[in-house]
Amino acid sequence: MFDICCEAFSSSCLLLPSFEQRLASEKIPLGKFPLQTGNLPMNRCLLFSDKQEILDEAKRMGYGTFGVGTSLKADYCADSLEDESVYRPLFTSWSDKTEGCTLFIFDMGNVVIKNIHMLKKVARKWHLNEKEFIEDYQSYNSPMMDGFISTSDYWGHVKHKFGITVEGEPFAQEFTPVFNEEMVALLKRLSKEGKRVVCGSNTFAPHWEIIERMGALALFDKAYASHEMGVSKPARQFFEYILEKEGCKASKAYFIDDYEENIESASKLGIKCLLYVDGYAKSASEKLNEVFGS
Repeated sequence: MFDICCEAFSSSCLLLPSFEQRLASEKIPLGKFPLQTGNLPMNRCLLFSDKQEILDEAKRMGYGTFGVGTSLKADYCADSLEDESVYRPLFTSWSDKTEGCTLFIFDMGNVVIKNIHMLKKVARKWHLNEKEFIEDYQSYNSPMMDGFISTSDYWGHVKHKFGITVEGEPFAQEFTPVFNEEMVALLKRLSKEGKRVVCGSNTFAPHWEIIERMGALALFDKAYASHEMGVSKPARQFFEYILEKEGCKASKAYFIDDYEENIESASKLGIKCLLYVDGYAKSASEKLNEVFGS
């Protein structure tokens, strides 16, 4: 996803005023190519153009590219900019409205609860090389989240690879989440208003048990955990599973998450979304307040 954008159109392809106004209403900066981005990485910038040579140049510079017109090669393409749905999901600060939604799906980590990171703490406690341990963990993260292997199986692997004997369950011992009060308040308000609120989380058993004990699952009408479902985000099957169980069409669902790839996957299915993370133009709290109010 992108934080700012720029344009380079030929004189025969004027930037649609409605497009410019829509970006301004969402506080998405729009400038001329090339941009002076300051400390913002080029890959957070999206160029809109109808000229292939400009698109190619921007691509070489590290920009994301959006070709407007036919027969153009770019990261994203559309015949025109009249339909905002073709570019709306590409911006971190753009959040969908909730009109027509009857089901609200919330991620858990970094959304409903905070202080969830524990890998560095595990590495320090067991005197493991932090970089090697985290890199190794990444190969096992998805299988554990999908429920294909247990965390005890993973610690057996750690014992074999790193030559240590792990006692207890480090993933639980070093996992000390706390509630995100603004999201808890929103959940309670939606429930009071009669909305259906569910959780859709990538997790595994040791964390899920702690989350349940702290009372986080009690905030929801239903909680869906990846390791119990057998599939994790951003796979489309994760969202399809929840929609089927809830008997809800994608167009009637709203999803809040802090990972761009999860938002992109849900958005492609027609689910309305909010990316709950600080962006260049808006903070996570600002976006939440704009959509749901205080």
